[in-house]
Amino acid sequence: MRDDLATHHIGRSERPEAWTTARLEDLAKDLHVTYGINDRGLPRHQGVVRAGDVRDGRITTDQPGCEGGVMQRTTRATLQRDDLVVVLVRRVGDAALVTEEHEGWVTTRSVGIVRSKERHITRWLRIWLRTRRAQAWIQQHVSAHVEPTLSIDALRKMPVAVPPLERIEKLHELVTLIEDKTRLNLSIAADAVALADAHYATWNRYRTSWPTCEFGRVARASTGRAASSSAPENGVTCNWGAPSDILTTRLPYLDGTERQGLAVPGDICEPGTILIATRPDGMRAAVTLRPVVAGRGVLAVHPGDPENRWWLLHELRLRSRQLSRAAQGRQAREITKRAFSRLDVAWPADDVRREFDRVARPLHQVAQQRVAENASLNETLVTLLSALSPAADRPAGSTGPVLDAGPAARTGVAR
Repeated sequence: MRDDLATHHIGRSERPEAWTTARLEDLAKDLHVTYGINDRGLPRHQGVVRAGDVRDGRITTDQPGCEGGVMQRTTRATLQRDDLVVVLVRRVGDAALVTEEHEGWVTTRSVGIVRSKERHITRWLRIWLRTRRAQAWIQQHVSAHVEPTLSIDALRKMPVAVPPLERIEKLHELVTLIEDKTRLNLSIAADAVALADAHYATWNRYRTSWPTCEFGRVARASTGRAASSSAPENGVTCNWGAPSDILTTRLPYLDGTERQGLAVPGDICEPGTILIATRPDGMRAAVTLRPVVAGRGVLAVHPGDPENRWWLLHELRLRSRQLSRAAQGRQAREITKRAFSRLDVAWPADDVRREFDRVARPLHQVAQQRVAENASLNETLVTLLSALSPAADRPAGSTGPVLDAGPAARTGVAR
C-alpha cells in the first residue's frame, strides 16, 4: 500500500521530459541564497534560529522575550515568510520553511537561507534535500576538518531535479500531512507520559510514609558492554543501544537504535527492560519496545515483576538529577551496576504499586500506540522520498518510478 501511495503521487503517466534538472541557484530568476551572521553579532531581543533549531522539517525553538518584526535590526540573515532555512553544519541538509511565527528572526552562520517569491521552489527544495540522491550529493561535497560542513557556494551549485508544478503542490501537501499527523501523535504521546508523571508526583506526597529498599532488591541490573571486534559464535543480529539513543529520545521508549550488530543471545535485553544513561544534568531512562543489547555506558534494569516496570520508570524520571550523582567520571557519563543496585527506591505496599500500575499502564499504551502509528507514517514517507530519486533519473520512455525503501525515519523515540 505504501508503494502504491508513493507511485500515485509521483505519477506513472508523466512525460519523461516533465522533470528538469538545474543548479539550485538557477531554479528561479529571483532566487537568493545566503547564510546567517556570526554569533558575536547577534542582536538582542530578536529571535535567533540556530542549526539545532531546525529539525524534522520545522523550526522548533522557544525564546521568551524574543521576536521578529519591522522594528528589529535588518540584516541579510533576517528571515522572511516562506524562506527555506538549511542546516550547513553537522546535520547538513536538514531544512524547514519559515512561517509567520519566525518571520523577522535572524539565523547564525551555520544556517543557509534560500529565498524566492515563487514559493513552490522552496517547498520543493525542502522535500528534495531529504531524497536519497540529494543526500548522496551532500555527502560527497561536505568538508569535515572538524565536523561535516557544506559551504554556501556548494549549496548554490547543488543539482536539483524538479517535477511539474502541480506535482510539487501534491507532494508538498502529502509530506506536510504526514508531518502534521506525526507531530500530533508525538504531542498526544508526550501528554500521556506527562499525565503518568503527574500521577506519580501526586502519589509522591506520601513518600515519607513509604518504606524504602535498594534497587537491587526489586530489579536486576546489568552493565552494558562494547561490541566484540570478532563475530561471536551463534551470534544473532540485534539493535545495540548507545547512551546517545537514550539521551536523545523524546519519549521514554526505545523502539530501535542507530546501530545493529551481532550479539550473543544471552546479552540481549527483552522488551520491557529499562535502559539508563547519564549525563551531568541528570539520568535518562527508556523502556525497550523490542530486543536490544545494552552498549557501553548503558545500564540495563530488569524489573523482578513486570507490574513494577512503570513504578520503577517514574521513580527514575522523578529523581533523575539525584540518582545521576552516583555516576562516575568528570562528565557523569556512566553508572555501575553495583552503585545503582545500592541506591534507595521508594517501595510502598503491593496494593499501592498495583494501583499506580492500573493508572499508568493505559497511559503508556496510548503513547506506544501513537509511536507505532508514527512508525507506519514514517515508512510511508521514506518510501515516497526513496521513489523520488529514481523518478528524477528516469530515462526517456520509462513508465514509472523504481521504489527503493530507505532507512526508517525517527518517530519521536530512538529508532
